[in-house]
Formats: sequence, structure tokens, C-alpha cells
Amino acid sequence: MLGSTAASFNSAVCGDAVLGCLAAVSAATDLLRGRVYNCITVPGLCLGIILAAQRSGAIGILEVLCAAGFTVLLLSPFYRAGGLGAGDIKLLAAVSAFMPAEDYLRCFAGAFLIGAGAGILRLLLTKGRGHTIHMAVPVAVSVMIHLAGFY
Repeated sequence: MLGSTAASFNSAVCGDAVLGCLAAVSAATDLLRGRVYNCITVPGLCLGIILAAQRSGAIGILEVLCAAGFTVLLLSPFYRAGGLGAGDIKLLAAVSAFMPAEDYLRCFAGAFLIGAGAGILRLLLTKGRGHTIHMAVPVAVSVMIHLAGFY
């Protein structure tokens, strides 16, 4: 029994570490290059699926695929309208693989609230001139808040 508890703990710690790195590296590339790269988000999603399978078997895989699909379906209209980049959507889909649905919804909402606050602040500071919000940054902040245990 102790071995199974240790394996669960190691899996959770590994997942949290990967999630933190995924969010931080994506935020950095978005700030520095204006892009969130597939070479970061796709392996992150795949590792999240593997960890979910280890944790909950086929049900875990199904939960991750549903959460990622929900993210893509919900945010696709914003991508088509030019309000959100495809990399941002893929980042959020990858983030969904590392946490239960309830936590993910809080993290998702938190990212958009942080992004809205950053957008309002940016508008006020630039007197309304158009500027882009790098959405991977609010996602990363929301992920770090989640990892710190606030939601």
C-alpha cells in the first residue's frame, strides 16, 4: 500500500512540476516572440494524458480529452474573430490535462479575469491605442496561483 501512495505522490509532484514549466515557458515565449509553440504545448498535453491514465486509467484519459475538447470548442469562435491565438487555446487545452475539471474551470476563469484586468490596465496606460495582451502570461499566473493552493 505504501508503494502505491508514494507512486501517487510522485505522479502528482511530477505533474505539478511539468504544469508549472509548461505555463512558465509558454509565457516566456509569448512575451519574447509573440508565439506559444506547438513543441511546448503538444508534448505537455501528451504527458498530461499519460499522467491522467496512470492516475485514473481510461476514465482519466476520457476526462482529459473532454476538458481539452471543451476548451477548443469554447474558444474557437474567439480565435476565428482574431481575439485569441491558436497557441493560447492549445496551452489552455494542455493545462486542462493536469488538473481535475473543477480546478481547471477555476484556473480557466482566473486566466481570463487576469487577462481582462491586464487589458483594462493596458488600455488606460496607453490611452486606448491598440496593443496585444499576451494571453499565455495570464494563463501562467493563474496556473501558479493554482499550484500555490489558492484555487
